[in-house]
Amino acid sequence: MSGASFPASLARLLPRAMDWRIPLALAATYASFGSGPAGARAALDTLPPLLLVGIRGIVAGAVLYLWSRASGGPRPTRRHWLAALGIGLLILVFGAGGGTFGQKTVPSGIAGVMSALLPIVAACLGYLLFRERPARRALIGLVIGIAGLGLLLRPGADLDLFGVTLLIASQCAWALGAVLAPRAGLPDDPRLAAGMELLCGGAVLLLAAGLMGDVTGLDWHAVSTQSWLGLCWLILTAVVGFTAFGFLAANVTSSVATTFSYVNPVVALGLGWLLFAEPLTWQAMLATAVVVVGVCLIVSAKSEAQTTAQHPMTSGHGHRRFIVSTPLSPDGPAPAGSRRITKAGP
Repeated sequence: MSGASFPASLARLLPRAMDWRIPLALAATYASFGSGPAGARAALDTLPPLLLVGIRGIVAGAVLYLWSRASGGPRPTRRHWLAALGIGLLILVFGAGGGTFGQKTVPSGIAGVMSALLPIVAACLGYLLFRERPARRALIGLVIGIAGLGLLLRPGADLDLFGVTLLIASQCAWALGAVLAPRAGLPDDPRLAAGMELLCGGAVLLLAAGLMGDVTGLDWHAVSTQSWLGLCWLILTAVVGFTAFGFLAANVTSSVATTFSYVNPVVALGLGWLLFAEPLTWQAMLATAVVVVGVCLIVSAKSEAQTTAQHPMTSGHGHRRFIVSTPLSPDGPAPAGSRRITKAGP
């Protein structure tokens, strides 16, 4: 390499190698997804669960949908809308809606730790439905994760059984949506797919809230400031979290982009203690640590086996990233000059 071309090449490499947006995007995913249970706890102060999640889905979905279309995203077909409706029912209606109902009687920190059920159940469903055999490391992670959740939900933990049951059922529905989404025929554009899922799920939730009298029976003047702040935070984190994760999925390895999976329980437990004075026992902290180890093994094994990165809130859509001409470095973003082609696929 000539002396004249070396500085130019170095200038092209350094901005990507030292891209300050990567740690910022990681922090945004941790804060957005980890603070979800705390935001829901705040919003549930005076807002009904179905109405709360429905408004969040409609507003955040509209932002992502319009953003995609304004950026040149294609007009979705009828098949796209049907797929988004099915996945939206699983993830937003039964997943987020059911989980928010459960959180009325379960502390937000415990609900955050229980969100670790998502990768555990998804791994099991992937094998049962599509014979996607987990790697040995993932199997070890499954055992450890289940043991940690057993320690968390042990007899004598003084948790509401109905609320815990709803949270477990919601994570199962969410995991089923995550497994089926790559095969559902959603649009290629991740913002468009996520926006459509949120819009469809949000519309169903608002309809259900209306039938239950949550809309007409609610005294909107009596909604507390805490609830409005919680709702605004949930909407903001839905958009910011998805955007940050989309950036990470395009610039770092899946093992880095999905680190939120084992950071979320820690963030949720800490925020529950800090904001709402929820008890922080040594049993809960030990259970959280065990769960984090199990999820770390599952996520890292999956990241090594495939390049698919799925979004935690809207399940993703099974996009695969193929690196052309320059392979993706396991230590960070692809070097300058590499070219990515995004293709939808299972």
